[in-house]
Amino acid sequence: MTSQLRRDIRRLKIWSVGSTCLLVLGAVTVFTQGQAGGTRFQEISVERINIIEQDGRVKLVLANGARQADAVIDGRVIVPGRTRPAGLMFFNDEGDEVGGLIFSGRTQDGQPRATGSLTFDQWKQDQTVALQYVDQNGQRRAGLSVIDRPNTSLAVFAGMAEKRLALSTDAERAVFDREVAALRAQNAPRLFAGKDTGGNATVVLSDPQGRQRLVMTVDPAGRPSIRFLDESGRTVREIVP
Repeated sequence: MTSQLRRDIRRLKIWSVGSTCLLVLGAVTVFTQGQAGGTRFQEISVERINIIEQDGRVKLVLANGARQADAVIDGRVIVPGRTRPAGLMFFNDEGDEVGGLIFSGRTQDGQPRATGSLTFDQWKQDQTVALQYVDQNGQRRAGLSVIDRPNTSLAVFAGMAEKRLALSTDAERAVFDREVAALRAQNAPRLFAGKDTGGNATVVLSDPQGRQRLVMTVDPAGRPSIRFLDESGRTVREIVP
């Protein structure tokens, strides 16, 4: 073996050992950074972020309006093509959407239209607790709402339009419509605490049919009152200072 060949082999060994050391050092550095909290960014611009479990199930979506998550119950999109504002949407272990946090606002025909909403959905249903601000053409409403919802899954309602189209007679459709109306009647506001569109600070308690039965109010002039209402909405007693 010539002296030149020996020198080349020696250089190759040194290069190999050095490269291996650098690779090990890089791997340790990446691992250490990951253990310390992962990759760090000072700023990132995205249209949508999906937070998923290790098995791929989506648990949280942060997205703009164009790429917002669909409302899904039992694997079915409840309102196909529906647009929603940018915000956060949460999903349970079965993949159902269970509420979210959204904001929107724009001027339309010279009037403001704005919404801020934090909602919590009933199991397999729509929102049952909502903290909301709504501004429609200068009419503002803000407060906490509690709503009764049917036990029937929203996925069932989503398929009802298709079932109705399959019916062949007016009598069948009439029976079907009554059944749907009975289910939808179970949607009823039970409590509202906040400020209504008339500028009143108010607490409203309603019966299971959604009829207001007790209303406590302080109007814009500062006058307080408590009203008791019957099933027809008639005030049967009022307490004022």
